[in-house]
Amino acid sequence: MTLTKWMAAAAALAITAGAVPASGKVAVDQASSPALARGSTFAWAPTPAIGIGLPDPTIANDITADRLRTITESTLAAKGYREVASPADADLLVSYTIVMLPETDAELSSFGGGCRAFCSRPGNVRLDTHRYTRGTMMLDLTERSTGRLVWRATSDKRVTAKDASQEKLAAVLREMTKSLPQ
Repeated sequence: MTLTKWMAAAAALAITAGAVPASGKVAVDQASSPALARGSTFAWAPTPAIGIGLPDPTIANDITADRLRTITESTLAAKGYREVASPADADLLVSYTIVMLPETDAELSSFGGGCRAFCSRPGNVRLDTHRYTRGTMMLDLTERSTGRLVWRATSDKRVTAKDASQEKLAAVLREMTKSLPQ
Protein backbone atom coordinates (compact mmCIF):
# COMPACT_ATOMS: atom_id res chain seq x y z
CA MET A 1 0.00 0.00 0.00
CA THR A 2 1.38 3.39 -0.92
CA LEU A 3 1.92 6.21 1.53
CA THR A 4 -0.90 8.16 -0.13
CA LYS A 5 -3.38 5.31 0.41
CA TRP A 6 -2.30 4.99 4.05
CA MET A 7 -2.79 8.73 4.57
CA ALA A 8 -6.26 8.55 3.00
CA ALA A 9 -7.15 5.55 5.17
CA ALA A 10 -5.94 7.32 8.34
CA ALA A 11 -7.90 10.46 7.44
CA ALA A 12 -11.03 8.40 6.82
CA LEU A 13 -10.61 6.67 10.16
CA ALA A 14 -10.30 10.04 11.90
CA ILE A 15 -13.42 11.34 10.17
CA THR A 16 -15.40 8.24 11.09
CA ALA A 17 -14.27 8.35 14.73
CA GLY A 18 -15.49 11.93 15.07
CA ALA A 19 -18.79 11.45 13.30
CA VAL A 20 -21.95 12.69 15.04
CA PRO A 21 -24.73 10.09 15.46
CA ALA A 22 -27.67 10.29 13.07
CA SER A 23 -30.25 10.89 15.81
CA GLY A 24 -31.21 14.48 16.52
CA LYS A 25 -30.57 16.30 19.74
CA VAL A 26 -32.31 19.28 21.30
CA ALA A 27 -30.71 21.91 23.49
CA VAL A 28 -32.55 24.72 25.29
CA ASP A 29 -31.15 27.93 26.69
CA GLN A 30 -33.40 30.19 28.76
CA ALA A 31 -33.17 33.49 30.63
CA SER A 32 -35.51 34.71 33.33
CA SER A 33 -38.37 36.76 31.89
CA PRO A 34 -41.92 37.57 32.92
CA ALA A 35 -42.87 37.21 29.24
CA LEU A 36 -42.18 33.46 29.45
CA ALA A 37 -45.48 32.61 31.09
CA ARG A 38 -48.77 31.03 30.14
CA GLY A 39 -51.06 33.67 28.66
CA SER A 40 -48.24 35.80 27.28
CA THR A 41 -48.68 36.99 23.72
CA PHE A 42 -46.46 36.34 20.72
CA ALA A 43 -46.10 37.52 17.15
CA TRP A 44 -43.65 36.77 14.40
CA ALA A 45 -40.58 38.99 14.42
CA PRO A 46 -40.22 41.42 11.50
CA THR A 47 -37.65 38.98 10.07
CA PRO A 48 -39.20 35.65 11.08
CA ALA A 49 -36.70 33.32 9.41
CA ILE A 50 -33.09 33.23 8.37
CA GLY A 51 -31.55 30.49 6.25
CA ILE A 52 -27.82 29.78 6.33
CA GLY A 53 -25.69 27.31 4.39
CA LEU A 54 -26.48 25.29 1.30
CA PRO A 55 -30.17 24.44 1.50
CA ASP A 56 -31.48 21.17 0.18
CA PRO A 57 -34.38 22.20 -2.11
CA THR A 58 -36.36 19.09 -1.12
CA ILE A 59 -36.43 20.49 2.43
CA ALA A 60 -35.98 24.26 2.15
CA ASN A 61 -38.98 25.52 0.20
CA ASP A 62 -42.15 27.58 0.66
CA ILE A 63 -44.29 24.55 1.54
CA THR A 64 -41.98 23.55 4.40
CA ALA A 65 -41.73 27.17 5.59
CA ASP A 66 -45.55 27.43 5.73
CA ARG A 67 -45.76 24.13 7.63
CA LEU A 68 -43.10 25.27 10.07
CA ARG A 69 -44.89 28.55 10.71
CA THR A 70 -48.30 26.90 11.24
CA ILE A 71 -46.91 24.18 13.50
CA THR A 72 -44.94 26.73 15.54
CA GLU A 73 -48.08 28.80 16.08
CA SER A 74 -50.17 25.79 17.12
CA THR A 75 -47.39 24.45 19.37
CA LEU A 76 -47.05 27.78 21.20
CA ALA A 77 -50.86 28.02 21.51
CA ALA A 78 -50.96 24.52 23.00
CA LYS A 79 -48.44 25.72 25.61
CA GLY A 80 -50.80 28.56 26.59
CA TYR A 81 -49.27 31.42 24.60
CA ARG A 82 -51.62 33.67 22.59
CA GLU A 83 -50.83 34.92 19.10
CA VAL A 84 -51.46 38.58 18.25
CA ALA A 85 -51.34 40.12 14.79
CA SER A 86 -49.01 43.01 15.49
CA PRO A 87 -45.46 42.59 16.80
CA ALA A 88 -45.93 45.92 18.62
CA ASP A 89 -48.64 44.29 20.79
CA ALA A 90 -46.72 41.09 21.60
CA ASP A 91 -44.83 40.13 24.73
CA LEU A 92 -42.59 37.80 22.69
CA LEU A 93 -41.29 37.90 19.14
CA VAL A 94 -40.82 34.54 17.46
CA SER A 95 -38.17 33.76 14.87
CA TYR A 96 -36.17 30.83 13.68
CA THR A 97 -32.88 30.16 11.96
CA ILE A 98 -32.26 27.16 9.74
CA VAL A 99 -28.72 26.04 8.96
CA MET A 100 -28.21 23.34 6.32
CA LEU A 101 -24.79 22.04 5.34
CA PRO A 102 -23.70 19.06 3.30
CA GLU A 103 -21.54 16.61 5.22
CA THR A 104 -19.84 13.32 4.50
CA ASP A 105 -19.47 10.18 6.57
CA ALA A 106 -16.60 7.88 5.74
CA GLU A 107 -16.16 4.22 6.65
CA LEU A 108 -12.90 2.39 6.24
CA SER A 109 -13.02 -1.35 5.87
CA SER A 110 -10.25 -3.85 5.38
CA PHE A 111 -10.69 -7.23 3.78
CA GLY A 112 -8.31 -10.02 2.81
CA GLY A 113 -4.76 -10.46 4.08
CA GLY A 114 -5.88 -11.34 7.62
CA CYS A 115 -4.68 -8.04 9.02
CA ARG A 116 -6.86 -5.60 10.98
CA ALA A 117 -5.97 -1.95 11.66
CA PHE A 118 -2.20 -1.53 11.38
CA CYS A 119 0.28 -4.10 10.17
CA SER A 120 3.22 -4.33 7.85
CA ARG A 121 1.27 -5.81 4.97
CA PRO A 122 -2.49 -5.10 5.07
CA GLY A 123 -5.04 -6.62 2.77
CA ASN A 124 -7.27 -4.57 0.56
CA VAL A 125 -8.78 -1.44 2.05
CA ARG A 126 -12.02 0.18 0.97
CA LEU A 127 -13.22 3.66 1.82
CA ASP A 128 -16.98 4.18 1.57
CA THR A 129 -18.35 7.70 1.78
CA HIS A 130 -21.94 8.82 2.27
CA ARG A 131 -23.08 12.39 1.69
CA TYR A 132 -25.98 13.81 3.68
CA THR A 133 -27.39 17.11 4.85
CA ARG A 134 -26.96 18.23 8.47
CA GLY A 135 -29.70 20.55 9.58
CA THR A 136 -29.88 22.79 12.61
CA MET A 137 -33.04 24.67 13.53
CA MET A 138 -33.06 27.36 16.20
CA LEU A 139 -36.37 28.66 17.51
CA ASP A 140 -35.98 31.99 19.31
CA LEU A 141 -38.31 33.91 21.60
CA THR A 142 -37.25 37.51 22.13
CA GLU A 143 -38.74 39.75 24.79
CA ARG A 144 -40.21 42.56 22.68
CA SER A 145 -40.01 45.25 25.36
CA THR A 146 -36.25 44.81 25.86
CA GLY A 147 -35.13 43.18 22.61
CA ARG A 148 -33.44 40.50 24.71
CA LEU A 149 -33.35 36.85 23.63
CA VAL A 150 -35.03 34.99 26.52
CA TRP A 151 -35.50 31.47 25.14
CA ARG A 152 -33.82 29.43 22.43
CA ALA A 153 -34.27 25.81 21.45
CA THR A 154 -31.89 24.19 18.99
CA SER A 155 -32.41 20.92 17.17
CA ASP A 156 -29.52 19.38 15.25
CA LYS A 157 -29.67 16.25 13.10
CA ARG A 158 -29.26 14.68 9.71
CA VAL A 159 -32.18 15.70 7.54
CA THR A 160 -33.92 14.34 4.48
CA ALA A 161 -37.03 15.35 2.57
CA LYS A 162 -39.03 13.13 4.98
CA ASP A 163 -38.12 15.51 7.82
CA ALA A 164 -40.13 18.25 6.08
CA SER A 165 -43.41 16.35 6.54
CA GLN A 166 -46.14 17.73 8.76
CA GLU A 167 -45.71 14.89 11.27
CA LYS A 168 -41.91 15.12 11.54
CA LEU A 169 -41.91 18.92 11.90
CA ALA A 170 -44.62 18.70 14.58
CA ALA A 171 -42.59 16.08 16.47
CA VAL A 172 -39.42 18.18 16.32
CA LEU A 173 -41.23 21.32 17.52
CA ARG A 174 -42.94 19.39 20.35
CA GLU A 175 -39.53 18.15 21.48
CA MET A 176 -37.99 21.60 21.14
CA THR A 177 -40.75 23.29 23.17
CA LYS A 178 -41.08 20.56 25.82
CA SER A 179 -39.30 22.70 28.42
CA LEU A 180 -40.94 25.98 27.42
CA PRO A 181 -42.53 27.52 30.52
CA GLN A 182 -46.32 27.42 30.59
